[in-house]
Amino acid sequence: MAREIVKQTFSDGSEKLGYAWTIKDPIANVIIVTGMAETAIRYDDFANFLNKNGYDVFCIDHYGQGLNCPTEDMLGHVPPSFFSKSVKDIDSLVTKCRVSCLPTYIFAHSMGSFMLQDYIQRFTEHVNKVIICGTDGPNDKLLFWAGYTIARLTVHKKNREKPGTFLNKLSFGSYNNHFKPTRTEYDWLSKNEENVDKYIADPYCGFMPSKGFYREFLKGNNRLFKRKFITKIRKDMSVLLIAGKDDPVGAYGKGPTALAKLYKKLGLQDVQLKLYDGLRHEILNEKEHQVVYDDILAFLKEEKKSAEEFIGK
Repeated sequence: MAREIVKQTFSDGSEKLGYAWTIKDPIANVIIVTGMAETAIRYDDFANFLNKNGYDVFCIDHYGQGLNCPTEDMLGHVPPSFFSKSVKDIDSLVTKCRVSCLPTYIFAHSMGSFMLQDYIQRFTEHVNKVIICGTDGPNDKLLFWAGYTIARLTVHKKNREKPGTFLNKLSFGSYNNHFKPTRTEYDWLSKNEENVDKYIADPYCGFMPSKGFYREFLKGNNRLFKRKFITKIRKDMSVLLIAGKDDPVGAYGKGPTALAKLYKKLGLQDVQLKLYDGLRHEILNEKEHQVVYDDILAFLKEEKKSAEEFIGK
């Protein structure tokens, strides 16, 4: 097994950095899409687990995060249309991985999970198996619309790089209420106190994103459940939805459950849902993470189309 920093170059000449965990004779590729205000290196343990079970793993840091933010004062600063650009960037990485003639699957957490929801609408023929982790569903689409409306009215070119304090509070301000009395402002992330403390101590985690970030993120979320987009998802897509039952991002299981029902209603043939009792938002970082790892692996190893069929799509 080997981990190395890699550079992804796009058609417009822009570049992003991330990590590749590679092995000899892999059976497939797994792309990891991280959440907001965190770094790709936090998935090192999960990537090593996948390596040991036969998968090459790739994870590129988002704009304004991790390796793509050389100075802390630029954390959370993103280019215009960063959400849709990030979705296209995922596809660039998928295209690069498919050169290996191996199946390529995507795991995405939190903010990444919303990008993955969008991805399987826009580029539905490019993958046939995805894991959507720590997400929300159509039950909160009115909140997405309201948030984007506020952002559209209050964020403009002159203030887009300023801290998005109000929009951050609007989005996450109530998440800790469910866990009172609280020890930190990030108790909602995980019941694993060691994980929470590491997150807080890391200057590249938990930072305040810019106003422009929130405008683009909420804009991206606002389109997810529009019928003209969501009906484009291929019916033979295999989807695994996973979340903690104590995850406020998914309204304590209601969001992923509603999303699973919506996908099944749309005719998707393989939609699986797993909710974990007592776990919060970062289920990969809870002390009980091994059961989550094993469920993901079982899903990845389920009978699937041959590489020839996959590449032919």
